[in-house]
Amino acid sequence: MNLIFKKKSYNFKLSTKVNNSKTTYLKRSGWIIKLTSNDKQIGFGEVSPLLEEDLKKCAKQLNMIPEYVEVFNLSEQINIFHPCIQSAINSALAEINGKIIFKDNYYLDEIDKTAILLNPENVISDLNDIKKKQSNIGKSVTIKWKVALKKNHEEEAILEEILSQIDNNIKLRIDANGSWGRKIAYRWADILKDNNNIDWLEQPLCVDDLDGLTDLNKKIPIALDESLLKFPTLIDEWKGWQIRRPSQENNPVKLLRELQNKKALISISTSFETGIGRRWLYHLSSLQLQGPTPKVSGLAMNKFPNSFLFLNEAKKIWDQL
Repeated sequence: MNLIFKKKSYNFKLSTKVNNSKTTYLKRSGWIIKLTSNDKQIGFGEVSPLLEEDLKKCAKQLNMIPEYVEVFNLSEQINIFHPCIQSAINSALAEINGKIIFKDNYYLDEIDKTAILLNPENVISDLNDIKKKQSNIGKSVTIKWKVALKKNHEEEAILEEILSQIDNNIKLRIDANGSWGRKIAYRWADILKDNNNIDWLEQPLCVDDLDGLTDLNKKIPIALDESLLKFPTLIDEWKGWQIRRPSQENNPVKLLRELQNKKALISISTSFETGIGRRWLYHLSSLQLQGPTPKVSGLAMNKFPNSFLFLNEAKKIWDQL
């Protein structure tokens, strides 16, 4: 099959900054790619790297793809490219080949349908606002708190306040982004191991400390994120929760198949994609909610600006870029 390859760049500012222990996100840049087959089938993908050095690498590699290319040659060429480029190309090919068919609406934009990211500078204030909204809708909600941004004793005090204020209708996820050592991670695990509110500790130890992560997972649910990106074989090996980010994996079709086959202990998470990449997030999230271990996804809906970049129609986004 012959293809026409085109790309357009995008950039936008998040509505509010997102801090974690490693970096701060305020702006996002990347590329939308469009593949058109010789029978006029169209597929879109998004190249959405998170790091500045990866943006430069992706820019160079995207310029190496010719406008007219045969599908086999393209698939072979991208095998050595950045995973975000592989993800975008494989996403577009899956759309062309009918491996994924998107719905017009997935109804995932309500407060109880996605994890709510707390502002680490105003954790308790955010929590109080969420509790008011939650009491109005009468449904369970999930909150996510990024830690390892302050001294541990300060965050333990905040944790104590959180736990004193939430009831069984609020679930809690705590994400250290790989910044804790074992001493702190084990201390938090001991505090939370019998707490019914906790969904999991996300990446509490550095990506390489697989022994420590495995041992912690015996005490409390541990969700891997960054470790999965560095060591993709863990996707088939890790027995605990997996935070999966389709735009960062080399082939989101694998994740699609896993969810179609009812694989358990998967949670879908955003890397702040446009509406092109979000189609995959929505579709995979809806499948996850129908699986054996349903959990709301982390879509950071309150972080995106009001822009055509986040429309649900890929063609409209492409045409306006």
